[in-house]
Amino acid sequence: MTASLIELLDAITDARVANPTMKASVHAALRLAGGAGLLTAGRLMMLRFDGGLREIIAHGEAGQNEEADLALMATVRDAHAPSSHGACTALPLGKAKRVHAVLILEGLADPAAGNLLADLFLQWCVIAEVAHQEKAELIDENHQLREELKTQFSDRNLVGVSGAFRRVVEQAHRVAASTATVLIHGETGTGKEMIARIIHEHSPRANGPFIPVNCGALSESLLESELFGHVKGAFTGAVADRKGRFEAANGGTIFLDEIGEVSQGMQVRLLRVLQEMEIERVGDTRIRKLDVRVIAATNRVLEKEVEQGRFRADLFYRLNVVYLQIPALRGRSEDVPHLVEHFVNQYAQRNVKYITSISREVMDAMKRYPWPGNVRELENCVEKMVVMAPTSELTPDLLPFAVLAFDPHAENDKVHGLASFESRLSAEMRSETLAAVQRGAVDLYEVVRAKWERHLFEAVLDACGNNKSKAAQLLGITRNTLAAKLKDLSEVKREWSVG
Repeated sequence: MTASLIELLDAITDARVANPTMKASVHAALRLAGGAGLLTAGRLMMLRFDGGLREIIAHGEAGQNEEADLALMATVRDAHAPSSHGACTALPLGKAKRVHAVLILEGLADPAAGNLLADLFLQWCVIAEVAHQEKAELIDENHQLREELKTQFSDRNLVGVSGAFRRVVEQAHRVAASTATVLIHGETGTGKEMIARIIHEHSPRANGPFIPVNCGALSESLLESELFGHVKGAFTGAVADRKGRFEAANGGTIFLDEIGEVSQGMQVRLLRVLQEMEIERVGDTRIRKLDVRVIAATNRVLEKEVEQGRFRADLFYRLNVVYLQIPALRGRSEDVPHLVEHFVNQYAQRNVKYITSISREVMDAMKRYPWPGNVRELENCVEKMVVMAPTSELTPDLLPFAVLAFDPHAENDKVHGLASFESRLSAEMRSETLAAVQRGAVDLYEVVRAKWERHLFEAVLDACGNNKSKAAQLLGITRNTLAAKLKDLSEVKREWSVG
């Protein structure tokens, strides 16, 4: 390559770095080659997959009309070989059967310059095509995910028949069409984010982003950067500008979960955002306008937090435009069977398990239990039962002891409703014995031992952080004996594989 071509390549590279778009890069390359006296004009005729003309990028005064250019392009495209017509030289850009474009150069002074431009333009065409395909794939994936979310949070997938729950859903649908800020209150695990997503998916902003933020999981400094973003150099580790969650939610909805946990200083900044709908990134002075709907959620009673001075009254009133109260699961026991069935189907499919029935004792126990962790606790319980089930039926021995032993009518513990261990154990033994007599069994001891050893080992392993050596020491048996018993008791060995 001659010195003049090396200089041309360096200049084209600089122009490409300055503006890497296809059109700007081709224009700059043709202009620089013309300025170096290597050609008088040039046209890059970009082709579609079917060989049709997609776009023309031209520089300089053409010496022939467009009809002649198209005829020359067709000749080169079909022959996959260079061709000339008068002062015009046409080069195909592509290999094998695929021609990405045809480069027509007029007054070409050096064939090597034409080959250099053809090689560069071919690389750029391929890069642009790959980027276009990736963008199309991302758009398709984004559309698919949005459709899945819409399906997931459609009314068909809302599990609950109780009047209290259906009222909340109805209120969520009503408020969705508005732009009002919503405050959702409910205990942990009741599904506050699900209600927030329902509001978003049924709102005019459904095609915009839904950005959830757990305000209670981050320190004040991290939360500030997470919500509002930062500029390069704003603090140690800020190596580049970063967009915050509010900006990411522009045109959509931001969900501020556990809003009652934020500090007084952060409350002041959030109040300004709600009032002015504008933010400043950390370390920046530029004000950025927003178009965001805010939905907040808390498990605290914010009125009491305001009275005790822990939450700003003005922020509370800004958030509490529309108030939705999600009832706890213990107040809608009629929803429990529907939730159990929903989660059994979900986790059986996910874990490739075949569950055909749930015993009456299991369902009765789950309806009696108050579920202090609400739907989340119920979901975790059902998932564990499905994973641990050795047969196609969910039986009482798979239930956690706290659920199985709960008795709302126990007289010796009216606060928590837990019967004494001895009385509950006695009742269970009588029930097992009666069942064994009715079926004519001769293995009562082994059946009972297996059921209760499972709960004992589970409790000990939980207490010892799943350390087998510590658990064996606490039980007074060897580690090998414990491992052998766990192997006999569980069909799902990975549940007991601990360090």
